[in-house]
Amino acid sequence: MKHTFLFEEKKWVARGTYYAENGEAFPLVGETTVTHGESKWINEGSMAIGSPERMTFSNRYEITPFKAGMDSTTWVSQNPAIGTLMGCFVLVHDTIFSSYQSTDGVYKGMEYLKRIDERTYENRGMAMKNGIKISSWAAMLSCE
Repeated sequence: MKHTFLFEEKKWVARGTYYAENGEAFPLVGETTVTHGESKWINEGSMAIGSPERMTFSNRYEITPFKAGMDSTTWVSQNPAIGTLMGCFVLVHDTIFSSYQSTDGVYKGMEYLKRIDERTYENRGMAMKNGIKISSWAAMLSCE
């Protein structure tokens, strides 16, 4: 399976639903841009949640490029709200799985990106703090 998300330099737009800690649903919109350098790939983006307070989250992933023939790699992200996150991407057929943990172990999460076609991915994810869900989301990503 040839993946385009992460593996090609592109801008992706996300639309979907964000679920708060209590399960309340809010519309989400976001975008992320993937760029490739020699020693690392960058995935930088933001997500706006249409709640009464209008929350915005941003992330910058620094990804170790996948080595030839390998189906996993690591990444590090500096998240303004929760600090440094360390994670991994694992490729399984049509899906890119990601799991992470903050350096202090307080925050953990996972998500997946399932390839629908070369321009579209289904995204589902969740974040936890001290073992309790603080958010989850369901979105579709498409590239321009």
